[in-house]
Parts: sequence; structure tokens; C-alpha cells
Amino acid sequence: MPLHDPTITHQLFQLITEMSEDEKHTLLELLKGGTLKGKSRRQHFRKPLHIPVRCTNKAGVSIGFTQDISLGGLFIILNRGVFSLGQILWVSFSPPSIEKTVWITADVMRITPEGIGVRFRSMDEVQKTAVISVASMQ
Repeated sequence: MPLHDPTITHQLFQLITEMSEDEKHTLLELLKGGTLKGKSRRQHFRKPLHIPVRCTNKAGVSIGFTQDISLGGLFIILNRGVFSLGQILWVSFSPPSIEKTVWITADVMRITPEGIGVRFRSMDEVQKTAVISVASMQ
């Protein structure tokens, strides 16, 4: 997988060259032992998924598509909209297994030129079922 930040390798080399020989040896042993393998900053597995979604906040309604989804949140690809980090919004989508549109309260955790990453707040059983239903779609 390509690195998203081209300066990461440079930063790693700089940090390593500034380490003592003992620190370098310890780092090497940790890496060889697989200490960092399988580590993820996410609590929930995200599934790539492209379905329509609406976001509602005080600025109005924005329409977009999911990029991925998990029980913890989703990334929404948007063409426009006014969002800020930490902002509360309401996300809605229509899973095929549920006849009604599902609304989930979420916090904006990430903003990129492509869209926003949101973390779901507490969900009831219907909301959890809806997320699991869309995440299970082929």
C-alpha cells in the first residue's frame, strides 16, 4: 500500500539516524518480531461501500455517497457542504432490509477535499442493524 504522506519515510529515516545504537537495535528487534503488524488505529473494520447518503447540519442538507462504513462511522464523499471538526450532524441512508430511512447522529472527525469522516454517536438496535445491513451488501 503506498504511503499517503511522502514525508513519512524521510521522517522515519531522520528519527532513526538520531537514535543511539541500542535504540536502533531495539527498534529492529521489535520490527522483526512483528510488533507493529496487524495494528490498526480503527476500532471497527471498515468496508468499502458506495451508497447515497444525506448529511444534515445547521447549514442545511448535503448529499453524497459513502466511501466506506463500519459500526463506528463512515467516510462520505461530498461535492459541497459546510462542516467543521467536532461538529454534530445527522446522517441518513436507506438500507434495503429496512423500509424506512435511518438517521444516525454523528460527529465530524476528519475533513478532506474529497469529503468528511464521521464517527457515529450511540446507536439503538435499529440503527446498528441498518449499518450491519449496508455493510453486508455485495
